[in-house]
Order: sequence, then structure tokens, then C-alpha cells
Amino acid sequence: MSSLIRILLATMVLASTVPAWAAQAEARTACIYDPVGADGFVYDIFKNYVVQARQWHYDLKAVAYTDEAVAAHDFKAGKCDLTVLSGVRTREFVPFAGSLDMAGGAQTYAQEKTAIRAMSGAKANSLMHEDGYEVVGVVPLGKVFLFARNRDDLASLDALAGRRIAVLGYDRQSREIAEAVGASPVPASIASLGPLFNNGSAELTYAPALAYEPLELKTGLTPDGGIADFVLGMLSGQILIHRDRFDDSFGPKSRQWVSDHLVDQTVAMAEKAQARIPEKFWVRINAEREDRYRERFRDVRETLWDEGWYSHRMQRLLKKVRCASDAGLAECTLDTEGGTVP
Repeated sequence: MSSLIRILLATMVLASTVPAWAAQAEARTACIYDPVGADGFVYDIFKNYVVQARQWHYDLKAVAYTDEAVAAHDFKAGKCDLTVLSGVRTREFVPFAGSLDMAGGAQTYAQEKTAIRAMSGAKANSLMHEDGYEVVGVVPLGKVFLFARNRDDLASLDALAGRRIAVLGYDRQSREIAEAVGASPVPASIASLGPLFNNGSAELTYAPALAYEPLELKTGLTPDGGIADFVLGMLSGQILIHRDRFDDSFGPKSRQWVSDHLVDQTVAMAEKAQARIPEKFWVRINAEREDRYRERFRDVRETLWDEGWYSHRMQRLLKKVRCASDAGLAECTLDTEGGTVP
């Protein structure tokens, strides 16, 4: 009898040492888009988030998706409680957060970090959810550049006229920019941008440096290609949930944790990926051409402002961020995107 009592007491002591979150964690399915799948960097980074989520009483079962459209569809259909998508795709769920990835919205990591901190703070809580969806974390996935099979096509904006450029079929801003410079948009998905460029179906495409190796873009760049070193925009990865499947405190604390712990990590990865691209492929864009690019992007953003395609709140925020880091920008004194910036 004494042995039985000792066993019971030992069991009670062991149970008392089990963390409360382990005993109470609720199972949730997380659909993670990564073009490489479970071996990709997005999926790998998300492992840290899975561990942290257990502290918030959620046991996330991560499932890798190599097709972003399928991941978004399954999330929308309710098969996923949580998903990780690009900001461009997130715009259809939560416009404010998804509009972070607008063309020319942020030009530097410092600017993007400023915007993400604002998005992660308490003042933005009401803007980070819409129609039952909520963005609970945002990380930078790198600067987006223009890739050309023939580097001569990057000599000027005029050289882009008539060229075929692969653009995301669901991304209105990409089509608007292509058409603004006289190029011919070739609809694509994130998965097909690389193949279309590499096999010559498209003469140009755009992508972050992180995609250079996974999409084997060296194939399309060899032997005469180039990459314009002007930043077209910034790509972000965004964690999205069905609000009714998580408690009310999940979103704010998740956004803050991601901002504090994952942003610098992903920026470092993006910078390393950019550094690995051979110097011979880079085409330097002078200040005069940069101004022309900025002007063209500003015109497109103003058109989309009028149509309400972007979130006006995000568009205004990003203009303020740009002007805070460089008050000499011409746009700061223009009555565009909500007005001048003092």
C-alpha cells in the first residue's frame, strides 16, 4: 500500500510541474506558404512562432504550402485557422496591413521597420482586422528589384516599352506600373514568375533577393541579364488568423512579439541573400533615373488612391515615413496621397 501511495504522490508532483499552457493548449492548424515548402526559410522562421504560441495556449500544427493561391483559398474556406501569406495577397483580407507592400511604399528596411512598429502598436489594433480576419504579425521579406534577361532593357524607362514583364495576376499595382511604362504584362503567380522569366516567355520580372536562388533566376539572367538596383518596393510576410478561433488578446501580443523577435532576423536573411547575388548582375541606377522611377510610382499610387485600391491610412502612413527619413523628397511638398507632409 505504501508503494502505491508513493506512486500516486509522485504522479501528483509531476503533474504540478507541467506548465499550464501545455495542459491547456488548444490545437490549431497553420497553413504556411513558402515557395520551397517545409525546407524553406519562411517555414523555418515560423518554427520559432510555433514555440511561442504554446505560451499563449495554442498548439499550432504547421502545414507547408508551395502554392500561395491554394493556401489563401484553404484559409478562406476555413480549413486553416492561421496562415502566412505575402502582404500583396493579404490585402484582400485586411487592406490596411496588405497595403504595406505597395509599389514604392518603403524604400529602406529602416522605413519598413518604422511602419511595422506602428502596425504592431496598440493604436493600430482596430486597423489590423476586418470582416473576421486579423493580421497578427508582419515581417520583411526583402527589397523587390526588377530583373531583365537583357541588361540593356534597364538603360531607361523608355527601353521597357513593348517588353514582356511577368507580373502577379491578382496584383493590380503591378499591371498599372507595367502599362505606365509601355510594357506588356504577362500574368503569373509567385511560383511561375521564375519559370516564365527563365524560359524567355517574359523578358523581365520582379522579385526580392530571397527568391534569386529558390527560383533559379540566374538561369534567366545568364549571359546578358541584369538587375536594376532601384527598390521597387518591399515584400512582407504576414500572419493572418480567423479572429473567432483565437482569444481577443492573441492579436496584440502576437504582433508585438513578432515585431520584437522576428523582424531583425528576417531582415538579416534578406540582406545576406542580396549579398550572395553576383556583383556582375547589378545595374546601377543614377539619381536622375531614380527620380523618374519615383515619379512614375507616385502617379500610379495616386491613381490607385483615387480608386481606393490601397488603404488610404496605410498609404498616408508610408508617405509620412518616407518624408520623415528624407524631407527633401519632391513628393513631401506635393498635395498627393492625402496631402503635403510638413
